Amino acid sequence: MESKPKTNLINILLLFFSAGIMVIGVHQTITNGFENAYWIFMVAIALFLYYQVRKNKVKQEANQPPMNRRAKRFMDRNH
Repeated sequence: MESKPKTNLINILLLFFSAGIMVIGVHQTITNGFENAYWIFMVAIALFLYYQVRKNKVKQEANQPPMNRRAKRFMDRNH
């Protein structure tokens, strides 16, 4: 569980970057029009979706029951 603070930091940065890029997209839409700022919105949405995937993966890993020695050995051999 040592990587949890690093994971949280990356998730926070992804969320703030996506929000910041969204603000930049709104500004570019006002100044240049939507057709020139469309790609900026797509980058912001992609970052936000990546944030959601990472958050759901952590939640899914937390909900898995702990494995005993026999199950760990089986998973190590077969995966």
